[in-house]
Amino acid sequence: MGLAVERFQYSLDTAREVTRTASDSDFLSLYPTISKDLKLLADQSMPKVDNRLAFLKFKPSEGVGGISLGEVVTEGKWELCWELGREGSGPGEFDGAWGIAPRQPDEIAVTDLYKRVVICGIDGNQKNTIPMQGRPLGIAATRSDNRLVVVEKGASHVKVFNSNNTLAYKFPTVPPSEVGKTAVDLRSVAVKNDGTIAVGDVARMVLTVHSPTDGELLHTIPVKIEPHFLAFHSNDQAIISDNTSHTVDIAGGNGTSKRTFKPIINGQPVCNCNGVCTDGSGIYVAMSNGFNTGHVHHYDPQGGFLKCIAQGLYYPLGITFSSHGQLAVADYNSVKMYRPL
Repeated sequence: MGLAVERFQYSLDTAREVTRTASDSDFLSLYPTISKDLKLLADQSMPKVDNRLAFLKFKPSEGVGGISLGEVVTEGKWELCWELGREGSGPGEFDGAWGIAPRQPDEIAVTDLYKRVVICGIDGNQKNTIPMQGRPLGIAATRSDNRLVVVEKGASHVKVFNSNNTLAYKFPTVPPSEVGKTAVDLRSVAVKNDGTIAVGDVARMVLTVHSPTDGELLHTIPVKIEPHFLAFHSNDQAIISDNTSHTVDIAGGNGTSKRTFKPIINGQPVCNCNGVCTDGSGIYVAMSNGFNTGHVHHYDPQGGFLKCIAQGLYYPLGITFSSHGQLAVADYNSVKMYRPL
């Protein structure tokens, strides 16, 4: 890469000098040299970056005898601290862990396609289950009363459960006069910073916003991509993940797209763009190219790639942060918890 940079700088300096001082005949005589250098640059291949080494940083120290010394340190590396579950439908098993949400003070709620919500402690032990009539997908937890909000595949209503896991109420995402008439496909749910509940409807390509007290429909926001997974940043921007177009969209409060990006693994666009969550440092996205190829990547708030924080997952779907700042991943047949080093 160093030789390519030198050639590029030489060509640039020569071109500047020619345009500043040379006559037309001088320019024509130097054209073959400049053209040759530019062709050599075009033939150079950019080095590939191994995302697995993104946590390695060089920390400089004071020089000795005019020589600058330092050391290679780890920065931003995460480690697996526990894993719960295996394939199945019994206690401690999952038959499709999909959505995941933190529940105060020390719990994680996970939707399992085996028609249940599994409640786990942040220590990795299963504590309870909530039976569901349908296959639950997205899940979120309210801040004020610690309720769980769940959407089920094919259902027209969103269910809200009390902190003791009993059903508090359910609500539709369309006006009462349209219930049963307007087709919906509810996939995702998130709690906004003001406490209101946002539901992602793939069929209508909208987010519906509801009161946290009774589910009353407050307003409907059109979005640019299908909201299969949903999260909200501290600035109230919506982070939407579309598994159909393999795209993540950062949208403003009115649904206007601010930035769209397509996650990649090893230089190739991913086949499955799944769960999203946020913290003060940016956006986290779960993705895979099939089973046993799962990654979780960290992006800055504008969607610029920062690093890969986990890989080798089975099939990661929902992701969230626990109240202790650990990253919880619904990895289809298990739940994994990661912590920064």
